[in-house]
Amino acid sequence: MPICDIRKGFNGAGPRLFVHHAADLKGCDMSRGNYYLAAFLWLIIGFFVIYPLSIVVIESFKISGTDNWGFQNYLEFFQDTYYLKCFGNTLLLSTMLLVTTTVFGIPLAYILARYRHRGKTIFTALILLPIVLPAFAGVFAFIIFFGKYGTVNLLLMDIGLIEKPINFIYGLHGLVFIQALHMLPFIVLGLSAGFTNIDPSFEEAAEVEGASGFRRFFTITLPLCTPSYMAGAVLVFLWPFTDWLTPLILGQVDLLPSVSYINIAYHFTDMHRKYMGIVAVVVSAVVCISLFLFARWWVEKRKYTGLSKGTTSEGRVIEPSPLVRSGAYMYMVLIAILVLLIPIVLGLAAFSRKWVFEAFPTYWTLENFRLILLESPGLIKNSFLFSGIALAFGIAFGLPAAYIIVRTRVAGRDALDFVITLMLAFPGIAIGVAYLLAFWEGIPLAKFWIIMPLALFSRRLPYFLRMAHSSYLQLDPSLEEASEVSGASKVRTFFLISLPLLLKGVLVGVVMFFIMAFQEISTAIFLYRGGWETLPIGIYLNWHRGMEFGIAAAMAFLMIVITFILLLIISRIGGGVLKAAWGSGEN
Repeated sequence: MPICDIRKGFNGAGPRLFVHHAADLKGCDMSRGNYYLAAFLWLIIGFFVIYPLSIVVIESFKISGTDNWGFQNYLEFFQDTYYLKCFGNTLLLSTMLLVTTTVFGIPLAYILARYRHRGKTIFTALILLPIVLPAFAGVFAFIIFFGKYGTVNLLLMDIGLIEKPINFIYGLHGLVFIQALHMLPFIVLGLSAGFTNIDPSFEEAAEVEGASGFRRFFTITLPLCTPSYMAGAVLVFLWPFTDWLTPLILGQVDLLPSVSYINIAYHFTDMHRKYMGIVAVVVSAVVCISLFLFARWWVEKRKYTGLSKGTTSEGRVIEPSPLVRSGAYMYMVLIAILVLLIPIVLGLAAFSRKWVFEAFPTYWTLENFRLILLESPGLIKNSFLFSGIALAFGIAFGLPAAYIIVRTRVAGRDALDFVITLMLAFPGIAIGVAYLLAFWEGIPLAKFWIIMPLALFSRRLPYFLRMAHSSYLQLDPSLEEASEVSGASKVRTFFLISLPLLLKGVLVGVVMFFIMAFQEISTAIFLYRGGWETLPIGIYLNWHRGMEFGIAAAMAFLMIVITFILLLIISRIGGGVLKAAWGSGEN
């Protein structure tokens, strides 16, 4: 937007007209406030992210039983056949998980992106549901349904099809199935955004040249979606390096994160095993960061830009034949049934007692909920309190950070974006151990309950920042420039112009951040003390202590109800924002 002013010429010459552009003035970062704000944001990142993680790395070089430092722990780790086996098992699980989610995610994403069908909002919400539920909630549900004496086996034995139970769930195959269902939304979101953003002229040109549907898909459509696919695929591949609880429940302990947790949590008096656990945490974090950086570099190399931008917000829409449409519905219904098994089975278990050796419960009660609401109300209160405070921290940090990254030319803004986004690659166990080591002595924040929301803030910050970042990118800067030219301050411009226009993305970010903080356990399990338990921790403790499963199921069911309501809100107001935030390789 041009700005005109009249000034006197040099040496008393007559008035002259000068024309500037508001964008040029804004690009110069006229106010020092941007630099002060960026410095303050870096101070927060340095204290709550860089400092504790560096403590973990330093601690991993400490040799147990001595005051010496060195590489001995790492040498022992890579010379020990057991730890090498755990490392290899984790890589194998990651590969199998990625292959499984890709095979099932590609057709699902294509159906959601290219076909018009009824119930799209509901199907989208159901497909997104597993990603925001604790993975171990799904484990409990599938153990009840597919376990050795679960519903399926009991029904098959009752009708005489089998004599002995079939092992549907315990083992590597069950672990891949549960984790694949949990991580499938990452693949679907990325590919769905990729399919939508493809210029239809590319596919139409292939069709004109005589390419069949399958050949066009594998030679044109799918390659053009590789940047969007990689954005989700890297997170899927890294998941087995972060999830310690699901394998533990299924008895698969020979994996890197599970060994890390056992060594640190159960052998804290055995200093050597503790340090080997810390080394395992660092190794997992290094693998995650390295693969994350590689994927980012690869995506940047493989960007595709069309010369003609013939896309719409909906993308290319294909009218399938009745047979294909029926098959698509059946496929979506199959995935939806698997997803719905989690809340249905947990719901049945929540309203029953002693559901054992029965295909379906026969005794119904509200006792489980009474115990939770009357005897353990602190779990619900802590979950909302800690997640709410973490959310307040996230908003207070995320909105200014998104502004600095998108709207200014402050030095280090790209590095700030990179460091925050990199938190996606850090295992939750690494952050939990980091906060425990860094804030126990010297800076004893870990002795006070505030450490819980602070850890949740650090762990889940990228989820809000990505939404705010994508919303800022979609906001025309000229609107803010017009306000500032009219004399409004930056603060007034933000609250009167920017924030109302950013509201949709901000609301999605708020809900997404809250959901992810609400179900976090990998970080919180290392930091909680008596009276600080949250619902996820309560579920884990009930299972770990061998108490009645109905209570744990009731807790999980409450989380599912809360999460599903929030997910419907996200799907309704911000599906496009989600795709913009997570679907492109740049993000």
